[in-house]
Amino acid sequence: MQDKSSQSSQSQRNKKKWKFPSTTVIGSYPVVVPQDLLEQHLSALDETEDPVTSTIHFCVRDFLSAGIEVPSTGQTRDSFIRMFLDPEYVEGIVRNGAEIVIKGNIKRKKSIRKEDVKTAKSLVPSYYSFKEPVTDPYTLARNCRLEGSSYSDLRELTFAIAREIVRPELEDLQLLVDYLQLDAPYFSFEPFKEYMYDVYEEMCSSLKVPVVLHVCGDSFSVFRHLTRLKGIDIISLDFTYSDRLLEEVSLRNFDQTIGLGCVSTGSAEIEPVKKISNLIERASARIGEGRIRFIHPACGERNLPLDVAYQKNVNMCLARNEVYMGTPAPARSVSLTESDLDPSGYFLIQVDNQAQQIVVSFFSYDHVPRLRLQSPSGEKLIASIVDSKIISETDYGKRHLGYVGYELGKAETALKNGVPYRQDRPLKLRS
Repeated sequence: MQDKSSQSSQSQRNKKKWKFPSTTVIGSYPVVVPQDLLEQHLSALDETEDPVTSTIHFCVRDFLSAGIEVPSTGQTRDSFIRMFLDPEYVEGIVRNGAEIVIKGNIKRKKSIRKEDVKTAKSLVPSYYSFKEPVTDPYTLARNCRLEGSSYSDLRELTFAIAREIVRPELEDLQLLVDYLQLDAPYFSFEPFKEYMYDVYEEMCSSLKVPVVLHVCGDSFSVFRHLTRLKGIDIISLDFTYSDRLLEEVSLRNFDQTIGLGCVSTGSAEIEPVKKISNLIERASARIGEGRIRFIHPACGERNLPLDVAYQKNVNMCLARNEVYMGTPAPARSVSLTESDLDPSGYFLIQVDNQAQQIVVSFFSYDHVPRLRLQSPSGEKLIASIVDSKIISETDYGKRHLGYVGYELGKAETALKNGVPYRQDRPLKLRS
């Protein structure tokens, strides 16, 4: 078990309270983004922006749109193993085709992820948190071949990678993020190495932000070892794999909180909200509601189709909300009479397909135009309408503004899809 000083440090890093588990992702997201979606979401980017940066923008916006409260970058410039063992960033390494060869003493030359993490973090509002994954040193060591180096075996290489690559990277990134995450997939299907206790203590002792350890797959047999790793605040596991993991966690005493992987990433099936919420409810009852820190997918989502990954995240967030906040109240429909209308006037919204513009006109009730605006962007139009203060500051005016926002969303969708727009009528999208 952990000594008192380690427990005290860990307690300090975990002192932030929360009302219920935050939604997060493990890290990776599908790489292939349809061109029309890139154009739709990234139209404001500089044309010289590199492709990885563009997909980072897309991923972060998809995470936030789905309801993810603790997003990550979602994209990397290579696989998570090859990226942290890239000769451009680490000396003492050569590439022999797909093989990674350790030729001499390794040492990180410069930060590997900092610039991309800065990019992603700049897209996240200040009221969100941010988490970034880094590959665990044993995983990196397992994917190397020693040839003429001073490291005699896997154990020595693991310590060297932890000391020379992973720890400096974590120390750099902690200045940018709210949580650091170590991905250790080998822990779930190889016998646990006792020297990992010393590796993690040395690697994490200097870190000031909470550290998440993510282990995918069936971690039932290794969970007791994970709880003894010093410097780990949150243990993130795949609870879709086996019910025996839930039983094991419920019976153990440990200081860390739990990340609940409750959506499969090995299947393109989109789990219904009810199925996910049932797992969350069972876990909350067995582990304890206050011990679950994160709700997240079982692992990274890179190998899923884009729309499947997105909808899985949406359903996961809906399930978390249903469990901890209850079923949403049904919206009520109210028929308005003329006495309920905005006293300032009415809107006419039209689409000029040839000019590719949405035209918004505001008239008094004697049909005198008081404001006319045009833009292909519904968001810009609604901002200009709010800034004009032309809508009355009454409850009727507030309802009017909501109506205009709804209609402008329809108008922009119609404009971008080349279908007719009719105010106060449903859109008919072509198949």
